[in-house]
Amino acid sequence: MKRFNLVYTIGLVALLLTACNPEYNNVGAELVSTDVFDTETREFPVYVAQDVLDDVQFDQQAVVHFGNYNFPFFGRKKASITSQITVQSNPTFGLYSQAIEDATDSTNVNIIQENERVISAFLEIPFLVNQDDQDNDGLIDTLDVDSSDPNSDSDGDGLTDLEEAQRGTNPLDADSDGDGVNDSEDEANDGYDSGSQFYAIDSIYGNRNAAIHLKVTELTYFLNSLDPDNNFETAANYFAGNDFYEEGFTGETLFDEQYQLNFDEILFYYEEDDPETPDVDETTQVENRLSPRIRIPLNADYFQRKLLDEEGSDNLKNQNYFNAHVKGLNIRLDDASEDIYMLLNLSAASIKMTYGFDAVVNQGTDDTEDDEIVESQRTFVMPLGGVRINHLENEGEALINTNVAAEERLVLEGGLGSRAKITLFDQDDSTQLLEDFKSSNILVNEANLIFYVDPALTENWTAESRIAERLYLYRLDNNLPLVDYFSDPTNGANPEDTKTVHSGILEYQDGRPYRYKFRITEHISNLLRSEDESLSENIALGLVVTSDINAIGYKTALINQDDTINFPVAAIANPLGTVLVGPQPEAGLENMRLKLEVIYTNFDN
Repeated sequence: MKRFNLVYTIGLVALLLTACNPEYNNVGAELVSTDVFDTETREFPVYVAQDVLDDVQFDQQAVVHFGNYNFPFFGRKKASITSQITVQSNPTFGLYSQAIEDATDSTNVNIIQENERVISAFLEIPFLVNQDDQDNDGLIDTLDVDSSDPNSDSDGDGLTDLEEAQRGTNPLDADSDGDGVNDSEDEANDGYDSGSQFYAIDSIYGNRNAAIHLKVTELTYFLNSLDPDNNFETAANYFAGNDFYEEGFTGETLFDEQYQLNFDEILFYYEEDDPETPDVDETTQVENRLSPRIRIPLNADYFQRKLLDEEGSDNLKNQNYFNAHVKGLNIRLDDASEDIYMLLNLSAASIKMTYGFDAVVNQGTDDTEDDEIVESQRTFVMPLGGVRINHLENEGEALINTNVAAEERLVLEGGLGSRAKITLFDQDDSTQLLEDFKSSNILVNEANLIFYVDPALTENWTAESRIAERLYLYRLDNNLPLVDYFSDPTNGANPEDTKTVHSGILEYQDGRPYRYKFRITEHISNLLRSEDESLSENIALGLVVTSDINAIGYKTALINQDDTINFPVAAIANPLGTVLVGPQPEAGLENMRLKLEVIYTNFDN
């Protein structure tokens, strides 16, 4: 009762101080000053276990893995894609449907057999791109000499980046149009494309200039969107281990060639010069722009037979009929001169089919003899939608010894990876650390869970080395973040600037990865004082790498061959990993052991 009254009194005084005029704050602070009490720091034990995934559900994700790469310390990873194709129901190609073209009673002289034919078909999958511009000066942060100052001059031509954006000149080239005159003195920069967009390509691992061998094949396995084992009442789940190409479900080959990645903006120019504008050559003018992406030419004959020749048939009646007709695509990187691995934006992927057709040009007279038949063109877009699966495979041995107990070394990996299970204070009923701490007359000021990066991972660290830049801590009972996550007010434009008080962000020391630190003050306070049993119960916590601290959903994963767990989806999306010192490390690493640090005010002294 004494402890309750004292804490209650301090809380009441703090509430009154908040409501008072600021000039009275100093008086109030003296009344409840903690200077007369002892502030102590105590470390508590942390118990760990580890689960390594045998398989994980990886379908319907916006961002997917693709490629082959030997990640330093963690071994070789392979990833490919299988996806259905989305079409609109009963599409019309050309001006008229096939039924209208075939009608024998039509008196419309403009209706003819349009003879639709595929000109080209391209599979497009955008890269993940970064166009963050903190100072809004028109130049993305990764290229800006000072991303916090709009008056910085990245190319040193005497014009600020903001002024260059306003003038339509290149902030990365002192002579935008290459005429030998500095931009600050040049009154005409017509030779420079002022509409150019700057992109930073994210999440590419390996040699970006490597010659790669891409292969796109027809899928012959029907991907049911509903689960037949549950009477088609719930969505079907597809796992990363389901590689339909390797299982032999392949039909026609649509592309099987060497391909060079291009990380530039893709430009399309007008194909014809407008004779009415003799001073402008439209063929040098940009008609359309695309962000950097993989853009693969596919077999045009395949789409001729599967789409244009099927106009008006039941095969294109609706999406279900089409999925039975064209089941999807297998997309894989078959070989490369050097390893490369990337994350791609599958949610924006599509097939763009350009086709030509015959059309009547009426000369505006009643006489049809002077009408002309010309070729027109249109583009038909088919998103990669429906069921989309990312196939993941881990090959080879890790280059760091993972065959040790979790108490000594924790290995966390994304993708088809692993998680740690964390228990604070007491491992079982044999100890009463938490109960003893609860009985103390204390107020928690700060509590931190600190994970140090194992020096075995960083001893040969280079700029090319890869490591997970952030960890995610969550409750294993409901798969939700801790209360400290939800109360953290930091919310930046980017995930790395969000939840920075609760954190889990990698800290560096002397240019090398050093530690991850979570502030879990509210979580520990609730364990000690909350009357809500759901908050005061010392439940186990999960720890994984993350690609986006805002993404707190989860997917089903398999461990021990057939046991199911929930695994955070943001961890699956991250191909990187980290190695952490455990609570009982090898000799020499005792000062880096995993620990819970609690800083509190003791009112009993």
